[in-house]
Amino acid sequence: MEWKAFELRPGTPPEGIPKPFQPGESNELRANLKKAAEDAGLVNMRRQPITPCGRPSLEAAEYAKDMGKFDAYHKATFKGFWEEGKNIGDPEVLKGIFEECDLDWNGFISSERNGQYAQRVDDQLAEARMYGITRIPTFILDRYLMVGTQPYQLFQAVIERIQKDKALNRL
Repeated sequence: MEWKAFELRPGTPPEGIPKPFQPGESNELRANLKKAAEDAGLVNMRRQPITPCGRPSLEAAEYAKDMGKFDAYHKATFKGFWEEGKNIGDPEVLKGIFEECDLDWNGFISSERNGQYAQRVDDQLAEARMYGITRIPTFILDRYLMVGTQPYQLFQAVIERIQKDKALNRL
């Protein structure tokens, strides 16, 4: 599997967009999202009071890939945002995540000066537009595009179909 960049809210300012809760409203997920999160093992996932600017964390993810630490970075970023309510668009928050994942913040900052990771994210966003991807999660399995959260059985059926198609083409 290859993770690719996708901006949920392009144009979000660096400080993010506040999403204050209504009086009496909690940060608990609503019923359907809560069940989906729990089914995925995300038992501490909460609604957040801010929509962060995702661009910095996407560029940092590309650096983490190059350093062989994407999985650790990805988990720490999701935990920071969804469980701890951190603004993952804030460079200081990302710096803390880098420290947690044993990534070199100064190495990332110096490589960012030449736009290497910004360009990679731009290329991935252009690819998503080319495929018509407008939301996440989206999965591309061979020639099949699966949008939204899907049950495991659907993935299994699509993979079996791909294997059958390939076996038929080999004959």
